[in-house]
Amino acid sequence: MKRIIKHLGSRWLQFAVLPVLVMLWFVATDPSGGADTMLRLQLCAQALMVTGLAYLIAKAMLGKASSELLYEQALVGITSAGLAYIGVCLLRVGVLVGLLSFFAQVQR
Repeated sequence: MKRIIKHLGSRWLQFAVLPVLVMLWFVATDPSGGADTMLRLQLCAQALMVTGLAYLIAKAMLGKASSELLYEQALVGITSAGLAYIGVCLLRVGVLVGLLSFFAQVQR
């Protein structure tokens, strides 16, 4: 049972296998002959592009700062690491929201 739960939480299953199964289901049940499925694929590609671009921009702005290391240090009780971790999170959210609003304006 633990092995099954471990596989259900794996990134490979959540980000590769399940989306492919959902897309196959969309193709099988698409009443428009594939037009709706193509629209969903385009929206999925846009979301992946925006999130990937936001990740690259945030990594470039952070340099060698590691959010994982900051989080671990914040759990130990280092207050400055906790504040830096909050700053990293806000930076990533700001970049993502900025890109999403930019692409929303472009599509009008």
